[in-house]
Amino acid sequence: MAIVRIVSLSLAAIAALIFVVGMVNGANDRGALCGGRPYARSSVPNGSSPYVELTADGIKGPFLLDYGATRSSLSAAAFPGPDGSMRKAAISLPGAESADFHLAGYDLLLQPGNGQLGVIGDDLLSRFTVQLTESAAYLGAKPCRPEALLARGLTPVDQNGFFSSETSKIRAGLPNVPVVFLRLGEVRAWAQIDTGYEDAVYPRSVDVNQALFDSLVRSGLKIDRVADINVWTCEGRESRHVYRVEEGRLAIENERGKSVVETEDFHLIVKSVNGCGGIADFPEPAAQLGASFLRLFGAVIFDPVAATVWLDGARKPRETPRTANQ
Repeated sequence: MAIVRIVSLSLAAIAALIFVVGMVNGANDRGALCGGRPYARSSVPNGSSPYVELTADGIKGPFLLDYGATRSSLSAAAFPGPDGSMRKAAISLPGAESADFHLAGYDLLLQPGNGQLGVIGDDLLSRFTVQLTESAAYLGAKPCRPEALLARGLTPVDQNGFFSSETSKIRAGLPNVPVVFLRLGEVRAWAQIDTGYEDAVYPRSVDVNQALFDSLVRSGLKIDRVADINVWTCEGRESRHVYRVEEGRLAIENERGKSVVETEDFHLIVKSVNGCGGIADFPEPAAQLGASFLRLFGAVIFDPVAATVWLDGARKPRETPRTANQ
């Protein structure tokens, strides 16, 4: 199942956004915990999706590190060829002289400065150990040392069946996309970590499929519809309902049920079935986390060779009290 990034935000909400380097105070950055080549991480104002500057066939520009996209791409505006065609290009990734990309039109308003040059998706990200901090990204070819990360207080999330450098280990019918596990009340489900889902309109957006939403309703949680959001998909424009859970606390856990971080400040967005693929197609409860969750996680490390995601969780963000109209 190929997941190709389309649009995740309403046009009205993103029209004023422009690209800036994410010069965030790096005091909470832990530095390189698994080695790798350092890259300055950048973002858009109010955004969380990670961009790094790479060079493809001699052209330098910002690339989105998108764990929610299964295929890597290059901008059709910067490289010759029709949208959707394939191109092999030299790429400045550690240990990778070249890679296959499909050409895509990035016609979104939410883009880096002069335009996005490319997307590094899971077909490439599954070859590298990647650590994301507030102000940097570290990419390397070697797996992490688990004992060193445990000693620093990070929590491992086993990716068995979900995310691995060996695609044969992925569960049938699932894309090779990393996950965590979420709990709301008595309901628990896996949730994809979608670093390309820029959820600036409703921070900490949790897209849920119908099966998960129905489970939450049956559990007795008080769920209020607070808004609608327009999104563009491969099938065009559609409207999705946005919900808040009254007195609900969202826990992010590992596969064994160990809580890593919790928050009361989040939104649920129901993702209806369409022809674009993704969690909406799964009969089992499933979710997808927006990129703003990266701030909640603190440092996060994707280690596909060991089929493990490591979460810092050391930063305990101060929750903003809800008001009646939130």
